[in-house]
Amino acid sequence: MGKFTIKSFAPYSLNYLIYIQNAFISSKNEVPKFPSHETAHWGLLEEEHFRESYKNVWVEMVRRLSQNSLTDHNGILVTEQTLFRNLFKAGEQGEKGFEESRKSFYAWFSSLTGQLTIEKAADHIMYYEIDIYNKVSSTIYHHDDRTNQELLISLIYDECLFGVSTGYSWHSIVSLKDIFLDRKDLVSIITERWNEGKT
Repeated sequence: MGKFTIKSFAPYSLNYLIYIQNAFISSKNEVPKFPSHETAHWGLLEEEHFRESYKNVWVEMVRRLSQNSLTDHNGILVTEQTLFRNLFKAGEQGEKGFEESRKSFYAWFSSLTGQLTIEKAADHIMYYEIDIYNKVSSTIYHHDDRTNQELLISLIYDECLFGVSTGYSWHSIVSLKDIFLDRKDLVSIITERWNEGKT
């Protein structure tokens, strides 16, 4: 008999992309988002190119994570820097900007206030308050009782505004806003996506 499992974690790759998205928004003097410090010198692409490049990089990273969550690790911004550099201008400014953004992101995300806090806060609500495992496992369509099935939940610290956040039926991307403010819809969104992909 197969079993259903849920794996949730806050990936470096997607949270870095949210970090860059928010830096871009903050640099345009829109609603301040974290990080809101001066990032104009990072050499991010101009708006019309940035949004399209961002969407492409996001889709590619979601695809890779959906195929194998182990592709994400604390060195991904180095091993996959060619992909992430697509968000920055060519030349020295973009090169230096990428390096600075990478170091700034790691200083936050690798600290106790970054990845660990996101995962602990999300896990507490999802598994204890919402009881996501029991609610999802009782409402999803089990395609094959002999096959192990896993739902992957990628946790991101803020909403994805420029990318496609739906992912695949077996991979849901959930922001802290989804968990804290929209929790009543979380289970139904995840199970509907799973069932659409499994029927």
